[in-house]
Amino acid sequence: MTAAALEQPKKPVGGAYGVFLAKHRAEFAAATKGQKASAVSKMASERWAKLGAQERAPFEKEFKVVKEKYDNDMKAFLESGGEKKPGVRALATQKRKAKEGAGGGKRRRLAKDPNRPKKPAGGAFGVFLNRNRAEFQKKCPGGVTEVAKLASEKWKALADAQKEPFVEEFQRLLAAYKEAMKSYTPPEGAAGDAGEDGEEDQEEEEEEGGALADWWT
Repeated sequence: MTAAALEQPKKPVGGAYGVFLAKHRAEFAAATKGQKASAVSKMASERWAKLGAQERAPFEKEFKVVKEKYDNDMKAFLESGGEKKPGVRALATQKRKAKEGAGGGKRRRLAKDPNRPKKPAGGAFGVFLNRNRAEFQKKCPGGVTEVAKLASEKWKALADAQKEPFVEEFQRLLAAYKEAMKSYTPPEGAAGDAGEDGEEDQEEEEEEGGALADWWT
């Protein structure tokens, strides 16, 4: 077995939106030349939102194909004796924790940059919660805990097909965030700078399996 044959396959990320973004990145970059780094992801997000189900179908089909190929390649990789290595995010987390342990758990707190792209959190459930927060708050005037409990119950009651739109929306938001982070340069001394807290910045940019741009280009 050659070294190439034992190379761990790279996991595709971003879903159908990731395919769409990769195919039109050059076009969006040219159209937003001179604007903020987030302009590309914003334009891509707006264009994607306007596409109908029929127009999205080719991108969904392509992602399904590459995802199945990845699953098969990963299976063959493991069966051939390969060992699955942690992705960049996992490695960054391990490095950060090791650093915290070496320093007694104390880390220098840095100022946050208000212009830093905001990473979407909570997965598909987070999208669901944000869309229905006002409704849940009306039913649960008691506080945040009750709202979260009601949202969790409602989410668990949804069928997989009903959850799918929220899954796709989170993938779109995450891909847009990654695109914005590619061109983001934090000011010196800010959290996420390339200094002491550089691991946090890298952890937010990447998820296990590799970055969206690395996979699709």
